[in-house]
Amino acid sequence: MDVALEEFRRHLKFRRFYDLDHIDELIEDKTLKQYFPLGLVGKTGKGNHLLVVECAGRIDLQGILKSIQMNVFLAQRMRFQEKMLREINKMEAINKTQCSVIYILDLEGLKLDPKLISVVTGPYKILWSLVYTNYPEWIDTMFIVNAPKFIWVLWKAIGPLLPERTRNKVRILSKSNYIKDLEKSIVYFRDRLIIPTNEIPKTLYWQPSESSPKHTDLDSVVLGAGQTKIITYKVYPYEGRILFTLNRYRNSKWHYKQNLIKHQRNILNFRYAERNYSMAVYYSKDEDSINWDTNEMDDWSPEFVYPWMPTVDFAQFKGPGYGIYKLQFGNPQVNKLSLVTVIKALWL
Repeated sequence: MDVALEEFRRHLKFRRFYDLDHIDELIEDKTLKQYFPLGLVGKTGKGNHLLVVECAGRIDLQGILKSIQMNVFLAQRMRFQEKMLREINKMEAINKTQCSVIYILDLEGLKLDPKLISVVTGPYKILWSLVYTNYPEWIDTMFIVNAPKFIWVLWKAIGPLLPERTRNKVRILSKSNYIKDLEKSIVYFRDRLIIPTNEIPKTLYWQPSESSPKHTDLDSVVLGAGQTKIITYKVYPYEGRILFTLNRYRNSKWHYKQNLIKHQRNILNFRYAERNYSMAVYYSKDEDSINWDTNEMDDWSPEFVYPWMPTVDFAQFKGPGYGIYKLQFGNPQVNKLSLVTVIKALWL
């Protein structure tokens, strides 16, 4: 029970940081909407279940990584999860019993690419872990259909990375009779997703801008396996909004600048890098907290592991107010791999 309460508390703070109660108000990214749609089809017609379809085999995963900034990627997925959660709540209110999801992962068109394993075991896996941590037990069964012959190569790489309870919910169906297998759980079944099978045009690839610039002019530090780095900022009283901006990036070194600034309107701008990494933001209004341990402060953004992306991210959040902010970045790698970050502090 204590573990469940702690995870619920972390989720509430995750909701607050990413403002999930208002995530539908964000403008949907056109590239993701066209090239990486997720389909909430509706009721399955059997049991108290919803049907969700993801056509991952037809998605240009490499193109997505080169085109989309991480915050946009996360926002699209969280928007979908919130929509699905609302539908689950509606069905539970009507049927007075717990509702869950039948998830169909369609791999038709998936090609064996040398970079596929790193994408699936890297950002794709971390994204799923982040979703499942904040929306636990929403899947009843995941059916993998139209799996290529090399599916067992992928599963050998992915399977050990998944929690046991998640692995036990996965069913890889044979191509010859998957329709009959699906009909045991689903009455209403139709793939309503229209996904382009061609690659994302390079004209849509991310380019540096004023809000998410290049990273090459900053200093560097490398984190060893299991190490963390805390950067402290003091925000002085100001009557207007305090905006918290994150730039995150995948690179080969950790870059950062650290300052205590006395400007009025404050924008914290941090850039992060290489491989999957952990991040948390701690806050206190008390000026003495500059000398406190982070466990004595409010974890405004609880520690989660985030996926690396080859684009420089731009994500902006409304800060809780003036005071002390401590950003903790960590290397969750259990092997000897070093982690690299890029961080910048910009105050306007």
